[in-house]
Amino acid sequence: MLGLIPGRRRFAEGLVPGLAALLAIALFTELGFWQLQRAADARARQATTAERRQLPPVDLDRMGAEPVDSLLWRSATVSGKWQARPVVLLDNQTVAGRVGYLVFGVLHPAGCTCALLVDRGWIAAGPDRASIPDLPPPPDAATLRGRLTPLPPAGVGARNDVEFLPGGRMRIQRLDLASIPLDPGMRLLPVVLRLDPAATDVLIRDRTQTMSKADRHQAYAVQWFIFALLAAGLYGLLNLKPG
Repeated sequence: MLGLIPGRRRFAEGLVPGLAALLAIALFTELGFWQLQRAADARARQATTAERRQLPPVDLDRMGAEPVDSLLWRSATVSGKWQARPVVLLDNQTVAGRVGYLVFGVLHPAGCTCALLVDRGWIAAGPDRASIPDLPPPPDAATLRGRLTPLPPAGVGARNDVEFLPGGRMRIQRLDLASIPLDPGMRLLPVVLRLDPAATDVLIRDRTQTMSKADRHQAYAVQWFIFALLAAGLYGLLNLKPG
């Protein structure tokens, strides 16, 4: 056991508290830098997205052999016919603090043996799981304008549950293209057409986030760095004793 040295400060007995504090500080600091890297990556994606938003709209009816990924975030137009079923309800989607569904329909573009998933917007959930909101049916044929986006990410812990509901609707927890029934001979493109918010419809399409992903990751980084400082300060307060 270490003896006390008058007039000086010393570490408390035992290495375990010191090692635990060092590990916590190192972990929190590493998480902070990881979030800073994610913020930088998000800003790079935002820059690419902003550039693509300025490009002329893509006519999907005349799309060539270009990779679909190169068209992400570009404006697009398409004409075709709606597949009658299913109407896809992506569960647990929140807008302005309210829980609801993102509603997707399947469109068969003209002159293509493919199918395109169309984000028709958000609608509030019913008071219980058995209450499914009424959805206006889309017209048989349509000419649509919107923006090509990636598939929405699954939430943490989201399962692959699929519920087939009356009226040709299916409720899902994560958007898995393989789980969506299609007409024979059709394949889904790995992108989503998010309809223009100006289009006439009862569904809410303005889902603009007040904080960007880059800002959110930066805020998380600041929190982790604060935790590191708190761990260091708490260790110093509890384990450094005056002589």
